[in-house]
Amino acid sequence: MALTLGQSQLLLLIATIGLAAAAVSSSYDRQAKTFIDQSSERYFKLYNQIASETYSANNEEDFEALFSKLTNVKRIADELVGISREASNFDLSQVHDAELKLALQELRTAGDLFVLGEDYFSSVQMNLAALQKMSTDKDIEPYLGGAKMPNEDDSPLAYYPDIQKIVQRSNDVDELKYYWETWRDKNQIWASVNFYTIVQSYQKAAQILEIPVHQLWYRYDSQEMLQQMEQAMAELKPAYQQLHAFVRQELHKKYGSDVVNANGPIPDHLFQQVLEQAWEEGSIIESYFPRKDLPQYDEFVKHLSAKALVNESESFYTSLGFAPLSAEFHKNQLKEPNEDRPDDDCRPSLFDLTPHVYMMYCEKVSFRKLMQYHAHMARVYYAEQKKQLPSYYFKAYNLEYPVGEAVVLSASSPTHLTGRGLAKGVQFMEQMLMNRLFRMGIHTVLNIPLYYVHTKVMHDLLNGTVDMDTVNKHYWRLLELHAGIEPPTDRPEGAIDFPYKFYVNIEQNYQTKKFISEVLGYQFYRSLCQQANHRGQLHNCDFFGNFAVGNSLKAMMSLGSTKPWREVVGKILPKNTGLSSLALLEYYQPIVDWLKTHNKQTKVKIGWNSTQKKVV
Repeated sequence: MALTLGQSQLLLLIATIGLAAAAVSSSYDRQAKTFIDQSSERYFKLYNQIASETYSANNEEDFEALFSKLTNVKRIADELVGISREASNFDLSQVHDAELKLALQELRTAGDLFVLGEDYFSSVQMNLAALQKMSTDKDIEPYLGGAKMPNEDDSPLAYYPDIQKIVQRSNDVDELKYYWETWRDKNQIWASVNFYTIVQSYQKAAQILEIPVHQLWYRYDSQEMLQQMEQAMAELKPAYQQLHAFVRQELHKKYGSDVVNANGPIPDHLFQQVLEQAWEEGSIIESYFPRKDLPQYDEFVKHLSAKALVNESESFYTSLGFAPLSAEFHKNQLKEPNEDRPDDDCRPSLFDLTPHVYMMYCEKVSFRKLMQYHAHMARVYYAEQKKQLPSYYFKAYNLEYPVGEAVVLSASSPTHLTGRGLAKGVQFMEQMLMNRLFRMGIHTVLNIPLYYVHTKVMHDLLNGTVDMDTVNKHYWRLLELHAGIEPPTDRPEGAIDFPYKFYVNIEQNYQTKKFISEVLGYQFYRSLCQQANHRGQLHNCDFFGNFAVGNSLKAMMSLGSTKPWREVVGKILPKNTGLSSLALLEYYQPIVDWLKTHNKQTKVKIGWNSTQKKVV
């Protein structure tokens, strides 16, 4: 049927309008892409400047120099906030390209907490510093006026490292209870005020950025991740209850019914003692697996320098086919410690928000430091593998941490230590392997529910499910439910009983990172060991020198966040079903079997009754 003149004109008009709309849309997308490309470069440049200011600082600079650095950081922060604001000006409904939309959404958060303006520097930074100082300030009077200290020294103590070292060796239940209560009583007001200010800061920043507060806090789909954490907790629960029952029975034998209810939760001061003493001679497993039957691991590295430990950790990655780190990195980005003032309690640190990574190591030489560097190198190499990505794809769902965990499990295995010539003259017999595994299990399995509870507390505070008046009661309810832990005594109104570790790197959501790195790290480890064709028990696998493992790691690392979380993780876990404790349980299966047999013989209760302690 022939079209009339009017119909032809109408179709032509519609086509013209469509072409014009497409042209406008295409123009808007081009405008967005230009902004995105420029902003990604600016983002990297600005954060590199912040890192440069931070890692060039030292404790001996005068006030004028430090003030100059602070002024520079404030200027950089303003520019990052500018990126957020410009990204927010784009109407996402007019952007047709899916990748451009994602990039704009990510760049809207570039300002992070800097969007709070001067409040960030005058308030938030002060609050974060105050929370860190709660554990390092020497303001706790020693137990019994110092009567139990060397030379009866009555000098005030800090929780870290002074009190932590006391907990590692003390079997005096009254001393442990004293430090547990005194540190919390001393810091009750500081903890409440400074911590809640941080919570409010995230809520306010999210409001300014016009995004859900959990998106700002977690940096990925918080609801899905929380559900996966709950799944992992459910899988872990039977084994955790077996270990909990054994620990409680040993503490009950040691301290009696007045201190430990044989069927109830474990008092927190003794639970912390068990964690801190896992590798000490006073551990609760001492009568079953004596510490003296294990090698002194620090002896393995005593002949090495601090820098040699870093080099040894790098060599693990190069054995997998990664390129050696550049001379530029070793010269200008690897910050050496102050050799004139070695700090025994130094913690290595690292900046990896851009491809230009900075790392600071410690002067102290120990086996623990060697393992920390193996974990840190995962972040260095991860940044190197994704360096071609723009800023909005550079974040990688924090997968650097479970990769580091998997590498540490391999590097600390008896097979690796023997093969690298570090464990000279040591024969790791079956009983020694069980001894090592049990101590590792105490540290790992008992900590995971704590990471979960800390994550859940912060999650519920941010969304307003609980407030500061009810959070302590909520905290103890969660600890009893998921970990079988109770306070040493009734807790008064206004108490804030989070441990010092809760506040460490709190702005980085460290507790959630720890949960995921532990659970997913064992998943990665098992899968990589399968790729390396490991035969035998999982806990003695070493994939050092395996290029197939390296290729799988590179494939995942290079993706950054260009694909959804499950798809990225799928490069290592082809049958990926999310977070799962099953790999971890396979690793510790010999200990779980031992616990089941022992608990059956001793007829101990599996699980726990409700606490009788009161929390107001």
